[in-house]
Amino acid sequence: MNDLPIIGAQRQQQLQDAIALSKNMLETAERGDWEGIIELEKQRREGMMAGLKEPVAADEAQGVNDSLQTLMQLNDQLTGVVQRARSESAQQFAALQTGRSAANAYQSVSKQS
Repeated sequence: MNDLPIIGAQRQQQLQDAIALSKNMLETAERGDWEGIIELEKQRREGMMAGLKEPVAADEAQGVNDSLQTLMQLNDQLTGVVQRARSESAQQFAALQTGRSAANAYQSVSKQS
């Protein structure tokens, strides 16, 4: 990675790359590829850290703010997908536990007969 100070266009490109990665993370979450999200998050975090390493100049502020707002909206969407998936998993687990309990009860009754 380049250690030169990040200026205007370079910073904006890194933030746009972070937005693209966030969109990819959202699509990846919708497919249920949780390991893929972890790898994309690492890439996104590295790009954002580089993009925000230097202070934001006044003439960059609006563009950086717009990019960060977009990133926050994408994160909110991603959080929603993850929460729905977690809820669905919890429901599936509960159904599985209920099924196991029913099967155990049936086996217990059949052994008594």
